[in-house]
Amino acid sequence: MRARQHYYFFITVSIISILLLFAHEFLPDPLRKRLFQFPALDTIGHLTSFFILTWVSHSIIKLPLSICMPLLIFYGALTEIGQSFLGYRSGQLGDFIADIIGISLFVLTKWLYLRFFRKNITKKY
Repeated sequence: MRARQHYYFFITVSIISILLLFAHEFLPDPLRKRLFQFPALDTIGHLTSFFILTWVSHSIIKLPLSICMPLLIFYGALTEIGQSFLGYRSGQLGDFIADIIGISLFVLTKWLYLRFFRKNITKKY
């Protein structure tokens, strides 16, 4: 039952992500230009994607957090270094920091869940 909830969440996030990828086609031009030129949108994307990537690698692939965190931080650093060599992308320190914050937010969320929510469930039964 618990694994099913992970898959439902993953499917929901996938559907929302796909819809957001194509939603910009249906927006009016002035709103689309204003929304997608917002500089923090890229940072929010990095933060969200690394939060989800940490969740997937820890909860679905079952990597322990002690391996998952350094591995994903290394992956984030490599992607930013790789982007600095591309002509159409630029590796930025702010994006790397957003990657680390996304990973840290997942760890914090997991810790808070185990510390407070999980304790209340075990006390009831």
